[in-house]
Amino acid sequence: MKTEKLFQTVVWYSEGDYMVKVENKETLRLLTKRFMKMNRARNIIAVIAIMLTSLLFTSLFVGSVSMILSKRATEIKQFMDSSHAIAQNLSEEDAERLQKTIEQSDEVERYGSGIFLGAGMDERFGFSVEVRYADENMAESFNCLPTTGRLPEKENEVALSSTILESLGVTPKIGEEVTLTWEVNPMLKQYKTDTFQICGFWQGDKAVLGQMVWVSEAYAKENCYPVTQEELENGIYNGGKEYSVWYKNLWNLEKKTEKISKAAGFTKAGTGMEVNPAYNLFEEDSFSFSSLIIMILFVILAGYLIIYNIFNISVKTDIRAYGLLKNVGTTGKQLKKIVRMQAWRLSAIGIPIGLFCGYLAGLCMAPSLTADAEISAQAGKTAQTVVSANPLIFLAAILLTLLTVYLSSLQACRMVERVSPVEALRLAEGEQSHRKIKKNTSVTWWGMAVQNVLRNWKKGLIVMLSIALSMVVVNCIVMLVQGYDFDSYRKVFLASDFQLDQMTGSLSNTNFNGITPEIKEILDECPDSAKTGYVYYSEETHKMEPELLKTWEAFADKYEKNWTDYEEQVWEDAKASNTVSVHFLGISESVFDKLEWRGEKCSWDTFKSGNYVLVDYGDKYAEHPVSYYQTGDVFQMEYKNGNQKDYEVIGEALMPYALDYPYADLIYITVLVPEDEYITQTGNESAMYAAIDAKKGADKQIKEYIDENVLKENEMINVFSVLDMKESFQRYVSKYYMIGSFLVVILAFIGIMNFFNTTATSVISRKKELALLEVVGMTKKQISKMLVAEGFLYLGGAFMIAVLLVVVGAKQILINTLGTAFFFRLHLTIVPCVLMIPILVGIAYVIPKYQFEKMSRESIVERIRKE
Repeated sequence: MKTEKLFQTVVWYSEGDYMVKVENKETLRLLTKRFMKMNRARNIIAVIAIMLTSLLFTSLFVGSVSMILSKRATEIKQFMDSSHAIAQNLSEEDAERLQKTIEQSDEVERYGSGIFLGAGMDERFGFSVEVRYADENMAESFNCLPTTGRLPEKENEVALSSTILESLGVTPKIGEEVTLTWEVNPMLKQYKTDTFQICGFWQGDKAVLGQMVWVSEAYAKENCYPVTQEELENGIYNGGKEYSVWYKNLWNLEKKTEKISKAAGFTKAGTGMEVNPAYNLFEEDSFSFSSLIIMILFVILAGYLIIYNIFNISVKTDIRAYGLLKNVGTTGKQLKKIVRMQAWRLSAIGIPIGLFCGYLAGLCMAPSLTADAEISAQAGKTAQTVVSANPLIFLAAILLTLLTVYLSSLQACRMVERVSPVEALRLAEGEQSHRKIKKNTSVTWWGMAVQNVLRNWKKGLIVMLSIALSMVVVNCIVMLVQGYDFDSYRKVFLASDFQLDQMTGSLSNTNFNGITPEIKEILDECPDSAKTGYVYYSEETHKMEPELLKTWEAFADKYEKNWTDYEEQVWEDAKASNTVSVHFLGISESVFDKLEWRGEKCSWDTFKSGNYVLVDYGDKYAEHPVSYYQTGDVFQMEYKNGNQKDYEVIGEALMPYALDYPYADLIYITVLVPEDEYITQTGNESAMYAAIDAKKGADKQIKEYIDENVLKENEMINVFSVLDMKESFQRYVSKYYMIGSFLVVILAFIGIMNFFNTTATSVISRKKELALLEVVGMTKKQISKMLVAEGFLYLGGAFMIAVLLVVVGAKQILINTLGTAFFFRLHLTIVPCVLMIPILVGIAYVIPKYQFEKMSRESIVERIRKE
């Protein structure tokens, strides 16, 4: 027998030392090698288990780091800042002080400086344009270095993006002239127009925050607005200085930045330098550190369950050999070292394979993992995918896998360290011979199955937990994916199937009249639209009635403590003039049908007469909103063009978020009139928004119609469609499908391996017992039923544990980690666990039956003799 050969080896190596010293390393290495030869099947299963654990850790870290780096790359592109820290909107005095501090800092590698002159103003711009001075480093931080030509040096030179040139109808060519108008001071409405010579340009990207125009330092200093500190604090940023800083490394960015800011004299919160948000690795809305820790612990648990079971079963199987070794002089510490050396050798094989497979898995999953964190109709245009192969990833995976192996083998090491030769013999012969059986008790195959499971409840619990984990993951993934509600998201950001406008991210460059009568005519002729509606906008003013003034004074008392000086000045001006800004909107019938009503709803037929207005209300999202007007009040409208008319307030309603005025404002009310009345009073026939609802199943046809007709008329129009949003939503949700499927496959494999290994070991270790049962009259069919019943008990227990974990813990874990989005609605369900019952029944039936039939190929005599 193998054990006897092992024993002979030990004797041969130790008899020269009177069989009491087995201390040399060569002997221990030989014993380790012999044990591994004795357990080839165990080795294969252990290597697979260690490989899977290493694979999970590697793919987890590759995926996590890829998510962080991809988010960083996306934000750097989208928000146009690649530096580590930035300082903006500085006065001349503050800028000089900060620059000296930056130059004296040993932690700064390089820095760039610039001046914000103002917003570019031209009705042909359908995007935000900013006129600035920047040195080479600052231009690099904006990702706007000229690819053709250079940055401006002379006062009449300019470098700018090709997108700006195309909108102005200027050929992107060095030496060409371009005339630009920019806003010197937004409060005073001062503008400056100059003609420049192009000295450099680069390919523009409409998906980023804005388009840059670089002027020379001489031009900037000559023409920038001499902004004061007080004006900067009140929101006037024209003429403000700015700096971009790169440190020598990314460690402690917050502390480095705070140190420089304090040294430069910036003590007030929100002043001085700030860390680029793209380098905040564990932002609340980007990547949860707690989620990473939970997943690491989860992988350790999954690996522990299988590796622990393998080593425990292996040691119990070989316990006679370990007892004999101890009998010939091997110490408990040496036996523990033999088990540990086996674990390390198996790890040396399994970990490299796991690292390779884990990196490939991370590589394949990266595009899904880095899908847009924010779902939107325009998602994907700035998304970047970066896959990291940093050596630290692999080092962390190796260390955590070794930690898991170490923890998993602790019990096995403790067992061989403490075992005595006599106890080893008893364990090898099986504890079943020492069980007390009550007299006059009927014995059934079902009762014996229950007794066997209870006798080995610790081993059974490990099997149940490992299988339950995969069931919990399946259930949680289904709950997670079903919890993301597309309709809830769409309701906020897309009020109709298609929405068109020419709005930009900046109020100074937006076009409130982008949907011209010509475009409206094209849209009205679309054969596949069920309804087409329009929203018109103009800014008007209104003399506040005493009741309205009281309402706004109450708001001021409530909120002014959080206002800036600029906002306080806006309120003081409104009080002094006794006027309030009016967002005056004209709406068509299909938009009227989308309003969110407070109180009784009126009919379109009544509203469209033109004698009524709808108004919004204050504290819109508070528990108790405040009315500006009551139904039946008279609202007197004095238009900018001199028209005047009295309307009756017919109700209170809010515009859908996606179709409302899109920019921040402070002192205003929203007033709605029907489309025809708006055009009659203002004379403006161009709409701010167009909203199209498609006929059923006609979304693609409308998209093609808009591409072929509307965008051909004006390519600057923004088109937001339900198709794009659905695609983005599916891309967002699919990453959970991918992660879940990946985890489920591995965890299910671990669980089945555990069950297979436990069942096989149970059958083999009880070979003599099962043979004796046949001798005393128990049929093979009854024994097979008993073993299958044990399998049912294990998997039934796994099902109960899984349901318990889902009901008790899954809800809180999901809501606090992956389900934080406002459009997530958790619905507790155990249906996925229930649907897995047929699979569990199949496993519980097939594996024990297979193991028993395999053992039964030997005769009863052979089984008893070998044992």
